[in-house]
Amino acid sequence: MSVKPASVKPASVKPASVKPDQIVVTDALKIYGGKTAEVTALSHVDLTVERGQFVSIIGPSGCGKSTLLRLIAGLEKADSGEVSVFGADPDRACAAKMIGFVPQVPALLPWLSVVGNVTLPSKVNRRADALRRTLPGHVQRDAADPRALLAKIGLGDALDRLPHQLSGGMQQRVAIARAFAIQADVLLMDEPFSALDEFTREAIQVQLLELWEQMRTTVVFVTHSVSEAVVLSDRVVVMSARPGRIEAVIDIDLPRPRRQGLLESAAVHEYEDLIRARLQTAWASGPVTA
Repeated sequence: MSVKPASVKPASVKPASVKPDQIVVTDALKIYGGKTAEVTALSHVDLTVERGQFVSIIGPSGCGKSTLLRLIAGLEKADSGEVSVFGADPDRACAAKMIGFVPQVPALLPWLSVVGNVTLPSKVNRRADALRRTLPGHVQRDAADPRALLAKIGLGDALDRLPHQLSGGMQQRVAIARAFAIQADVLLMDEPFSALDEFTREAIQVQLLELWEQMRTTVVFVTHSVSEAVVLSDRVVVMSARPGRIEAVIDIDLPRPRRQGLLESAAVHEYEDLIRARLQTAWASGPVTA
């Protein structure tokens, strides 16, 4: 399959008006530091993510990928511009547990078992569950079975183990199952596989896609891996070097479900070449300062 030129969308197109089935970032500006040492992390960023999509964000180190994720999560505020998560502001969406966050480090509670770590959020967030039922952008789903989720990602025989008894890859699988178990409307993932070896990383990618295909949670995924972005995503957002801007949005027209072996296909390599070309442009478009 050949990559169609139309799959690359101009970065200058602004998102449509806020809707309850979209994540919308409009003209977002984020500056760190004081007047004498200002660093512009994001420069007037526009982005729209449709409900149910798997969207990856890729770009040079320091280009604001994680900052953009944190704005959507409500962990930071934009200095100007607007962010909306399915019709709600990020603070309200976060309070209602519409947003799940998977960081680079799994952050499991060491005294709880695997199944205890996965079931804890649903036990302590009952008030949040009632709140999100009142938000128009929330889609109610049947409760997820934590044990079934863990079995789906290969941890069915490790339910009673403690985190220190798990490998790094197994710990990250627990974190992913925990995020899906809270039935969040959007799952934000900040380079969750960056510390894993290549074999483990590819295996967990497949397991993540199997969960996503089953639950169709909206995912925004930050990565430095071009092949990972292509294999996982419906769309890949390429960001420029600091100050962070969106260089291009590339639709990935590959069949689903995606399975191991896809990495060797000619279509994947065409998309990888296209994204690398855009990344070279992005790297040259502005300096990255320490």
